[in-house]
Amino acid sequence: MLVGIGTENKIKTTACINAIKQVWKQNDRLETDIGFSTISPKISVPEMPLTLEEIREGACQRALYTYDNLENCTIGMGMEGGVFLFEHSGKSDAYLQNWVYAYDGRYGYFGSSPALTLPVFLKHALYDEKRELSEVIDEFSGKSDVRSNEGAFGILTKNLITRYDSFVSAVICAMTPLVSKAIYSKGRLR
Repeated sequence: MLVGIGTENKIKTTACINAIKQVWKQNDRLETDIGFSTISPKISVPEMPLTLEEIREGACQRALYTYDNLENCTIGMGMEGGVFLFEHSGKSDAYLQNWVYAYDGRYGYFGSSPALTLPVFLKHALYDEKRELSEVIDEFSGKSDVRSNEGAFGILTKNLITRYDSFVSAVICAMTPLVSKAIYSKGRLR
């Protein structure tokens, strides 16, 4: 079995590999010989998705491209992070969230990380000043290349949830319907 991962980003690929290994370990009836390969997909979503639709579309495009363009791919994984606005109680908040799409050539499923409310200054920088989250979070934290380390999730939660952690949970959520087909097809637990 070959799992194709639609990114070259080390945090995302490590999270994906480790999450899938956890899923396989919990489902001991599954094939144990798993290989992983990465690919840099061509997608039409902006570098910094700023709507929930763009985040989900980016994950889906990455998975489908990976499945279609990686030889012998059994499952294509697409991983995308971004920010979206949510209107409630007469105001608009910005949320950081990561999405994953897992596709096996027949079925595809989404999974997501928790959504984290962004401080107003970050919302302003992204939506009004049109700046990239990676640039603003580096500036705010006084660190360099936060996105390749703890990510904005880690900075804002003081490492209670890192970028890696958020992608692990999203991968597990996307993979669960693929590996638990009996539950999802019959609607009952075994």
